[in-house]
Amino acid sequence: MVRLPLMSGLPWVLLLACSACAPAGEYTVPVAPAAKPEAKPETLPAQAGPTERGLPALPEASGSAHSGGRYAALPEPARRVLAQLKCNVESAGNAQVLSIPAQGGQQDFMVTDRSGPRFRYWMRSFSSNGGTTGYLVQLQDCPATTTGMRAYIAQGAAPLQDVTASLLAQAELPDTATMTAYQDRGAGDLFAFIGQLDKVPVVRWVAEADPEQPLADDARSFDHGNAIHGGFLRWNQDHFEVARTVPAGLWPCDDSPLLPCRGDPFVTGR
Repeated sequence: MVRLPLMSGLPWVLLLACSACAPAGEYTVPVAPAAKPEAKPETLPAQAGPTERGLPALPEASGSAHSGGRYAALPEPARRVLAQLKCNVESAGNAQVLSIPAQGGQQDFMVTDRSGPRFRYWMRSFSSNGGTTGYLVQLQDCPATTTGMRAYIAQGAAPLQDVTASLLAQAELPDTATMTAYQDRGAGDLFAFIGQLDKVPVVRWVAEADPEQPLADDARSFDHGNAIHGGFLRWNQDHFEVARTVPAGLWPCDDSPLLPCRGDPFVTGR
């Protein structure tokens, strides 16, 4: 919960009271980039503390593994972002680079130094038509380390803007008690499923159930009790936004694990 400064006076009381009256229901909340800061371009972004909460991480077992791409020189935009985040890539060799067609004929990329759980860095870029670029990043001992995945916005030469906390505040992820209850029934940890990022600008937060004991239907289960839904994170033109559901066009299916063509109430129009 965000704590507002303690202020006196009736207008503030009325404002707080009205804020509690907003209607509940399904919604998608955009995180628009803030106005460009006046800091010098060489200013480094504030670094997340070692215990600061991040977005759900890449899966522990498979890490940055993703089919496709080729080993090539690290794209210069990725090098600049990693340098701002204090990830040392000066002496790095080739990275696994996957080029992804983006809006306006541009090319996004997904890169990692090493496919699998022992990666040092993983990044996916998201371009726009107005000069704004989004980045999802996860670092492991490069020497910087992130707790989970983090989301950044870049505008021209301005320093990166970390929007992770804003997204977390809106994500409505299952709380600790809920996840513990799922895990007591054999489910795993919540993680970022990146299997569709070569096709669509969407990450899904999921946990997998024990295949020997599928979960009962509830508000978060899908794929006939084989998975738990945490939410979607998508890039929408020039900003990240969190959503409980997405249209089928943003989430292709092939009936492989976590991509059922039926039994997924969080994908609409299918």
